[in-house]
Amino acid sequence: MTPNPHTETATATTPTPAGHGTAGHGTATRYNTGCRCQHCRTAIATYRRHRRAHGHDRPTRHRRTRHDQHLDRSWFRRNIWYHALANAGLTHPARIHDLRHTNASWMLAGGADLETIRERLGHRSLRATERYLHTLPHTHNTALTALHRTRTTNPPSTPAPGQLTVTNPTPPQPTN
Repeated sequence: MTPNPHTETATATTPTPAGHGTAGHGTATRYNTGCRCQHCRTAIATYRRHRRAHGHDRPTRHRRTRHDQHLDRSWFRRNIWYHALANAGLTHPARIHDLRHTNASWMLAGGADLETIRERLGHRSLRATERYLHTLPHTHNTALTALHRTRTTNPPSTPAPGQLTVTNPTPPQPTN
């Protein structure tokens, strides 16, 4: 029986960098816990070569760069997006994908119907669109104003943002 190269350990064991017990140098376990000494790098290379030889793993393929007119995602993030975030003074991490959530929430707050938002986001179902919709602080007042508008002929003035107002609407008068 041939020895398995990824289970063999060296005689000297030291605590792992993460503090999870001990693992000998020259093992895949030690490499996976953060050690990058020559013994551990050799052990992981031997382990991977052993797995590929037995058909368990395939070597990763390098990504090919597209040579069309589209910007590379990582280039855009490094050269445009991160600089824009810094110039805006944002302290929390923001992703480009977060703009889709903001756009959907703003469309809903502005009065767009759910079907239109779904189509603009390119979703097949409303369930997917629901994940993008978040309430904004002034939307409660907008909803109350819309309800009041349907119940009365004289809608009230729009309350200030952050001010929640509830009025007793008069029922509509029947028309003859």
